[in-house]
Amino acid sequence: MSQPIVEATHTNPEQIQRYYGWRASNYDAGSRFEVEHHLEAIHQAQIQNGQRILEVACGTGRATLDLARAVGDTGRVDALDLSAAMLEQAQTKIERAGLGARVHFTPDDARQLPYPDAQFDLLYNGYMFDLIPLDGFAPILAEFRRVLKPGGKLVLVNMSKPDDRITMFERIYARGWAVMPCRPVLMSPYLERAGFTDVQRQYRPTRGFIVSWLWGQEIVLAARSA
Repeated sequence: MSQPIVEATHTNPEQIQRYYGWRASNYDAGSRFEVEHHLEAIHQAQIQNGQRILEVACGTGRATLDLARAVGDTGRVDALDLSAAMLEQAQTKIERAGLGARVHFTPDDARQLPYPDAQFDLLYNGYMFDLIPLDGFAPILAEFRRVLKPGGKLVLVNMSKPDDRITMFERIYARGWAVMPCRPVLMSPYLERAGFTDVQRQYRPTRGFIVSWLWGQEIVLAARSA
């Protein structure tokens, strides 16, 4: 893996809260491209009835809805997000679908998850690591590993790129010029360093020549060793 460029933009939790407080009401309309990647990631997760799932950074509940359907009447989804405005959107979706009994929402921070050790069969996280600085990855992944049961599964979806070459989008982000507070990431090496096993990555190009040149998407599956 080549060395990343130095990142001048270090998005902090307060910036993320402000940004997504503003974006919450129109987020779904402006990010429809995410839907197919969430659906594929949930399909690959092979969720079973009765499982307990933690979704970190649930956003507007786009994936939460399908996770709640997948766990069945005997399962449970704990959905956490830093933004109260995004959680409000997610709760509305879940209540309208009649799935409120399956989902428990919590406003909190991924860096210090409010759960005991080894609680979850699966942890799902979409479009979060592409928002945060590289030096913030390790402590969050340590928290993810802590709350997963031995043998539990981690599923990530992120803005990404085909390989480790630096993209123009990353250069723009590093200079603080990006309109969106995010950039492509490659999560597999970080998962391996954090002690996850059976790491599998699928790169999914974004439709459109210009956009795909700047970024694509990745689905990464891994496991907490027993």
